[in-house]
Amino acid sequence: MSCPLIGTMIMHISIIGSVPRFVTIHAVLLALLMGPGCASLDPDRELKATAEATRRVSENIDPAEAWSLPVEGESPAWNGADSLTYEAAVAVSLQGNPGIRRNLAVVVERRAWYVQEGLPPNPTVGFGIGIAVDGMSGAPMMVQGLQMLSWLWKNPHRVAAAEAELRAAVYDAAFGCVDVTMRTRTQMAAVLAAQDLLRYDLTYTDITDQTVRLVEAQVEAGELPALELDRAQLEHQEAIESVVASEYSLEQAKLALLGTMGRPTDSTSWVAAGELPPVWNIPDDERTLLELAITGRLDIASAREAVLKIQAELGLAETEKFPEIGIGLGYRRNAGDRKSVSPEMKITVPILDNGDPAIAIQTARLDAALMELLATIENAQAGVLTSLSRYEQSRDRARLIRTQQLKIARTAQQRSDAAFREGVVDLNTLLMTQRQLIAVERNLVLQELMTMEAMCELRTSVGGSFDPTLDAAPIIVIEAKSSDSGQEESS
Repeated sequence: MSCPLIGTMIMHISIIGSVPRFVTIHAVLLALLMGPGCASLDPDRELKATAEATRRVSENIDPAEAWSLPVEGESPAWNGADSLTYEAAVAVSLQGNPGIRRNLAVVVERRAWYVQEGLPPNPTVGFGIGIAVDGMSGAPMMVQGLQMLSWLWKNPHRVAAAEAELRAAVYDAAFGCVDVTMRTRTQMAAVLAAQDLLRYDLTYTDITDQTVRLVEAQVEAGELPALELDRAQLEHQEAIESVVASEYSLEQAKLALLGTMGRPTDSTSWVAAGELPPVWNIPDDERTLLELAITGRLDIASAREAVLKIQAELGLAETEKFPEIGIGLGYRRNAGDRKSVSPEMKITVPILDNGDPAIAIQTARLDAALMELLATIENAQAGVLTSLSRYEQSRDRARLIRTQQLKIARTAQQRSDAAFREGVVDLNTLLMTQRQLIAVERNLVLQELMTMEAMCELRTSVGGSFDPTLDAAPIIVIEAKSSDSGQEESS
């Protein structure tokens, strides 16, 4: 990328024309002084850093590859008809979620802002040509050039602040990906749970239908009154109603997932495939999880960059105590055709505004940023411990239901069905055991869903991964020349 300032100075030099060689040399030296301030606008390095920080969401998915695809285009991970897995849902979300692309656009914007802050101010060039009004020959002419030099001690602070903002944008974009994948996995689990609930409701409908047929036979044989048949039919109709509700709940869960994936209008005729909950290697030590959160939380890394940004702005505010200095060169020709070159200097003395208010403002902002960083760290720690407790609670409850309650409920239902056929128990006992079985089965699904939700919350609380090699927040180095190609194109 060519530096626009050098082109501007060349244009100014060509306009001067007959100005003495000393003025031309001065302008060229000034252009060379400005040249190092130009940097590449190419955000490729920062986008790669964002992709690397996002790899924590899945070891099998390349975020950069997903972002290279059209946001509304077809996904190679899933065609919209095959069975949908956790990994496929995450891959589609990384490609199609508009919020992720918006965050990437902010990274590009911050890269451009970083380049902007590194540029020195444009020089000021003034022209003046006089016209003789007394009828005599000769006309005065004036050419002046002025360049402010205060940027020499101001721009390092501006660049440092822009670097911090750029790094924060990278962390925020990666953190947004972690949040999207967490919601994707949670909603995927909700679809799996809705499928299981629908299956249990259909099974319960079959059970109540068999009960109706059995009661009908006993009523026709005169063994039971017609009232018992009415009760059995009512139970069957309530089971059918539950099936209808579960079908709509499944459809709504799929629509919510498709919305997060960036495919809100896709068909819901597909089937979700996967375990509820999946098997993750989750550390059971609180200390390990807290250490993962401190080193891996991207919002904490972003909050640290906010502190660095304000520290740089505080340094910039302290330069308000220094005079504003500008140097220039003037060329004049009077009506008598006498020519002169005059060096010039402009100094703004900080007497009335000595910079103290600006320093006080930035000092207060720095204190607030430090407290915000502390609050972010404490919220992360609280989130880890809370989500860990929820995970352990739902996991233990699901294990108890699966190993104890479900077995007892199924055995009770089978025994009551056999006893009812033999006339040992009445219809009340049969219906009660059937309702208990479906209630236990549904409760197990809900507890497994809560387990998955808590697992996703815990994974997000520690930074997005339970693997320390993936979870650590990367150190991002901002360079003026973003890539090799950028170095060749930049001046």
